[in-house]
Amino acid sequence: MDTFNVRPGSKTYLDPLNFKYGFRKSGDFSITESEILSTYGHTLLALEMGEVTPETDAEIHFVQAVTGKLEADSKLEKTWIKYVRLSRTKRTFFTLYSSASKSKLLDNDAEEYDSNDLEAEV
Repeated sequence: MDTFNVRPGSKTYLDPLNFKYGFRKSGDFSITESEILSTYGHTLLALEMGEVTPETDAEIHFVQAVTGKLEADSKLEKTWIKYVRLSRTKRTFFTLYSSASKSKLLDNDAEEYDSNDLEAEV
């Protein structure tokens, strides 16, 4: 993993609300991206929220990239922006067969047949 001129977090960053099985197993992030989020996540979140003042040039650039004043250059900035997009926006899922239509079909089938309709063939 690349080393960045950003302070690592004091502990591993997790987001069980949005990524229940972790960043690695989510399928959304590469191994490198998941390591970046786990290592630097607490610091990046604090920088984004303004709870911590940026100390290095990399941290200043990160804050400007996250606020949209500059374009994201480093892998760290691009990974955090990707994480924000995936975790803070609603995802749309499309299915070919939903459980709502399945339950409707089962209800209709139950209404059409009664126990007299079911006869065993011998």
